[in-house]
Amino acid sequence: MILEHALDFKRWHRWLYVAWFNFVVTYRKTTLGPFWLLAGPALFIVILGGLYSHVNGVETDVFIPHLAIGVILWTLIGGFVTKSTTVYQRNRAQILQGSMTLIEITVVDIISIVLQFIHQLLIAVVVFIIYSHQLSWYAFVSLIGIAILVANGFWLSIVFGIVGARYRDLNQIIAAVMRVAFLATPIIWMATSTRGQAMGIYLLLNPFYHFLEIVRAPLLGMSIPMTSWIVVLTLTIGGFILANEMHKRFARLVPLWV
Repeated sequence: MILEHALDFKRWHRWLYVAWFNFVVTYRKTTLGPFWLLAGPALFIVILGGLYSHVNGVETDVFIPHLAIGVILWTLIGGFVTKSTTVYQRNRAQILQGSMTLIEITVVDIISIVLQFIHQLLIAVVVFIIYSHQLSWYAFVSLIGIAILVANGFWLSIVFGIVGARYRDLNQIIAAVMRVAFLATPIIWMATSTRGQAMGIYLLLNPFYHFLEIVRAPLLGMSIPMTSWIVVLTLTIGGFILANEMHKRFARLVPLWV
């Protein structure tokens, strides 16, 4: 695959350095620095957690961990999706100078988003401690889910990055879609608390639900539905094939578009 030849893994230390630099420089003039990443999700969980727990008719010690993991994972997924549309626009200088390939730029952007996600994991740890949530060995399956999420963020950034470089409206379209997708995905509500099977078709057709489940379910001590595995793996394989073809056909045009 062309993606394999576009990466020089001997430069991995440079990717990490650039990603870390971009991450730190964003908060260089703030007092709390990267810990501001915790403020938004933490306030959302603390202030609205009890309210949505009551609305869903679920005990707080069950709903809050569900909400915390969902919000944190949504930040990761949302970061991949929304930032992918402008990844090459934001790195126009590196593209025109030829200092980094498109794939390297994508890798650096993915690492930066993952660094933000790692910081926010502290929220989940605190929630688990407060509500005495015990993790089993099965919870380690969530690491596989996170790896799959990151892999999908990679191909998605290539596809949306190329399309976004050509059509600038894509960023606004995706932002609008993600706002609706947040409400349509079981984050502030629980699929198990809905009545009847009316939500079944919506969950089946919602890819975000499946990507959430392969990480959240093991952490909450629940099994991952086989349907979620099928959907996730199908999208992952299909996504890499699509990204490979688009990179092969349009990568040379991106410098003209940005």
